[in-house]
Amino acid sequence: MPCYSSFLSSWIPFAQRLLVLSLLTTSLQADPSQGWSGTAQIFFEGTSTLHDWGGTVTARPFQTSIILDAAGQPKRVQAEVIVDAMKMDTAEPKRDDNMRKAMKASDYPLIKAELDVPAEAIASDLKTPTQLPMKLTLLGKPQSIVGTVRHFQRKQGKVTFDLDFPVSMKASGISVPSVLFFIRVGDGVKVRASVTLVQL
Repeated sequence: MPCYSSFLSSWIPFAQRLLVLSLLTTSLQADPSQGWSGTAQIFFEGTSTLHDWGGTVTARPFQTSIILDAAGQPKRVQAEVIVDAMKMDTAEPKRDDNMRKAMKASDYPLIKAELDVPAEAIASDLKTPTQLPMKLTLLGKPQSIVGTVRHFQRKQGKVTFDLDFPVSMKASGISVPSVLFFIRVGDGVKVRASVTLVQL
């Protein structure tokens, strides 16, 4: 009998702690979310004192998570998009070689964009562009940038939109040497990503 009483006296506090932990775990469970698969075709444009230039690259397929509120409406959007720097293509091999050297693509092969934003930063009931803050990592250096979402459309489990954002080569640590002492590349690069999301 004393052993049974001792067991009860030790078990009851443990059971109480277990119940409290269970309640806390339930209350801290993540909000429901939707999974979407994503693709992005990326176009970039730059200038020089000789002529403008540009190119394309396709991002790796990526996953997007849309966090829902209690009413089942989109609340936040989270995604990570990765681009292989060596696959950036300007349709001119010599220029591609120079671009990859300037970007130190062998040392920093991946370009990464991360976002964790309110859903309205991407989708709006208005037909006007919306602003999308995100973190861009180039040459291993993260920087905060703001893109502009245009042409947002959603239909039957599919979302498409264009995302425009500027990149400063100087701010990104990209140094492009002049050619023949007078041909210089402009600092600003315009980037446009055509994004497609499909609900899983």
